[in-house]
Amino acid sequence: MNSYRKLVMLFSALIMILTACGQTENEENSQGSGEINLEPLEVELILPEEADPGTELTIETLVTQGEERVNDASEVIFEIWVSGEKEDSEFVDAELTEEDGVYAITYEFTEEAIYFVQPHVTARGMHMMPTGEIKVGDAPEEDGENNHGSEEEHSHHHDNQLHMEWQSEEEVAEGEETEITIYVEHDEEPWTDGDVRFEIWQHGDEMRDWVDAEETDSGVYTAFYTFEGTEDYHIMVHMEDDDHHDHIEQVIKINTETN
Repeated sequence: MNSYRKLVMLFSALIMILTACGQTENEENSQGSGEINLEPLEVELILPEEADPGTELTIETLVTQGEERVNDASEVIFEIWVSGEKEDSEFVDAELTEEDGVYAITYEFTEEAIYFVQPHVTARGMHMMPTGEIKVGDAPEEDGENNHGSEEEHSHHHDNQLHMEWQSEEEVAEGEETEITIYVEHDEEPWTDGDVRFEIWQHGDEMRDWVDAEETDSGVYTAFYTFEGTEDYHIMVHMEDDDHHDHIEQVIKINTETN
């Protein structure tokens, strides 16, 4: 019996030693990888100012966070449209190149027109979508109403931001018309008389659905949409007036269960 008890005690001590070593190793690993980059996301659009019609160009965007080049963006999509025709935008998925932090597409500009190019970059809980423009052929100069082509980089993290409160369910039933409602404020006051549009898509969609919202109460904007697919939907809320052009993204999950 004494030998058995000694064996049990020895075995227990061995387990305690191994457990302590494992905890120490985990703590060391946690400490080594626990540094969180709190720098804002930066997105630089690399695009020529002019091109000839029929030219296929490589368009790039450099994604960084502080001094770090970001290779793990969850989504980089280029939106391209002709001036005045944003509802007919084309969307092209970008791929990470051999150069760290650089995502690229190739695109052929066919018309003699002013094109706008906007990378939608989602990475590390942030979303950035700067806009650039390119003059193709003998396109007329813009008159200043450039469909957001000259606006600075923006996200929903800047100081003069609009604050949006999502007031709809984040999980909706498949195939049923759903009310989408948001509340928007600025400087702690309802943001009124704004132009609000919902850009709706599933990952991989080349086309986006655009739904105009109606201001149903002070600062409250509402629209209706039927979610047909079974995969998660993305909704980019576009909020604009003379002083603001902000974007905030929301993910909607689809409940396919039937009663």
